[in-house]
Amino acid sequence: MKRMTNENVAKAWFNGTEAQNHTGSYSTNGRILYSYSTRIGYTTTEGTKVLFDYTASTGNFLSMTTSSKHVYSARSIADMVVNPTVVDNLEKFQ
Repeated sequence: MKRMTNENVAKAWFNGTEAQNHTGSYSTNGRILYSYSTRIGYTTTEGTKVLFDYTASTGNFLSMTTSSKHVYSARSIADMVVNPTVVDNLEKFQ
């Protein structure tokens, strides 16, 4: 897999292609976006790109890298940014 900048990993996720950054800490298989091993974004069956807002302002802070680099780089291209607890609660009922 080709290594690229964080911004290009986010673009690859949006375009549905595999990518990872130079350290391997930020990656996508084209459908799911990962920061380390945490799913921070996914693609719905309709193709909508949903990003989980893992930042301190939502109370879901994971790390400085996840918040300030990985979530930040995908925020402007995601179709929807949601608090991750919303999805966690929905998945409990499925």
